[in-house]
Amino acid sequence: MKSIGLKLWIWMVGFVVFLLVILWMFQIVFLDSFYTSMKISELKKKGYEIVNLVSSDSKDEAKKQIDLLSYDNNASITILDKEVNELYSSAINNSINMMPMYRNGSVIDFTNKVLAGGEVSVQLTHPRFGNKFYFIGIPIKGSTGVVGAFIMNAPLAPVKDTASILQKQLGIITIILLFITIIFAYLLSKTFSRPILTITKTAEDISNGDYNSRIKIKSNDEIGRLSETINNMAEGLSKVEGLRRDLIANVSHELRTPLTLIRSYAETIRDVSGENKEKRGNHLGVIIEEAERLTRVVDDILNLSQMQSGNIALNISEFEISDFLKCVVDKYELLSQKTGVEIVLENSNKAIVNADEEKLKQVLHNLINNSFNHTLSGGQIIISAADNEKFVRITIIDTGSGIPENQLQNIWERYYKGNNKIGTGLGLAIVKSILDAHSFNYGVESTLGKGTSIWFEILKSF
Repeated sequence: MKSIGLKLWIWMVGFVVFLLVILWMFQIVFLDSFYTSMKISELKKKGYEIVNLVSSDSKDEAKKQIDLLSYDNNASITILDKEVNELYSSAINNSINMMPMYRNGSVIDFTNKVLAGGEVSVQLTHPRFGNKFYFIGIPIKGSTGVVGAFIMNAPLAPVKDTASILQKQLGIITIILLFITIIFAYLLSKTFSRPILTITKTAEDISNGDYNSRIKIKSNDEIGRLSETINNMAEGLSKVEGLRRDLIANVSHELRTPLTLIRSYAETIRDVSGENKEKRGNHLGVIIEEAERLTRVVDDILNLSQMQSGNIALNISEFEISDFLKCVVDKYELLSQKTGVEIVLENSNKAIVNADEEKLKQVLHNLINNSFNHTLSGGQIIISAADNEKFVRITIIDTGSGIPENQLQNIWERYYKGNNKIGTGLGLAIVKSILDAHSFNYGVESTLGKGTSIWFEILKSF
């Protein structure tokens, strides 16, 4: 299996090679046709400018432009009249002089065609030297029609020379670019693949159960965001693993104690107190109480699983908040007397609210039970209902032990019990699920050693 670094290196080198091939194709293979096309177009344009000068009787300027064009392009230029007499020539007396070509039959035919009013642009080969050149003929027109011809012979040898020079330059450039590309692609592939390999190694460690493994990559690009996401995932999995262990420990503890008591008292009834009505009744009472405790634990687990799976169904209805709160608080009168913790209902009003009444009762029962579990005898639990424009805010305040500030954000988690050994750690998680299902706002404030205040807002009916 090829590594991502090797793949990246191959792709980068391949891409540069592809670009070099394209460059060679255009600069060497297609250079001749491209250059020739551009050059002929430029020479024609200059030729027509000279023809216009001749037609407008600007002979001195025409001669100047003819000499300049001939010199710049190493070309032979001749101006002929209607009878093929030479009016002006810039013919260069060297090996590429094209004037003898006028005795060539093809050139004579082309010249006659120009004098007949046609434009000619063809590639020819010198019969003596064998070099290629371009024949360009443009008719010179006057008031009576064609009065002469502009004839130019431009050699193509400089194009080949240029191609040869470019080929040598491109050869050197290709070698340098390939060398630089190979080194740069190697370094770049290492730079890109190193963090990916680090992420892969960390992901493998996490998949093998090492939830403390973290990626130490700090960057603001996609790699950095991926690293942060995997670190967050690892942190979440670590928390889930901790919750799983807590679940096993808590549930084992919660189930073991009542099961042990039930078995012990059942054996006692069987072996000792079966004939003693009073003792048998007491022992059966303990068995029933512990069985109910088991039922509450199982119900809490099932309720929370149902809510967090998204299967919770709300039965929204309208009801008066004051009667609702009074009904809930009255059920705690006996527990209040037994524990010595006073429960008080304050600021109850007649507002009509929209909510699932039964689910809301479960919220209040869990919160009030939680307050009783953390408040000593002589303490107080206050339930208040404050009315505002859109909501009724329900607040449960106790004078219990309070919650450390660094633990406040964890109290809504499943099976989280903090330093408390009472209950299953599911009560507040169930509260959170019900309030979230209603889309109600809620929060908690607490001072260690002084007490806790938990609130939530119920939407009013209009």
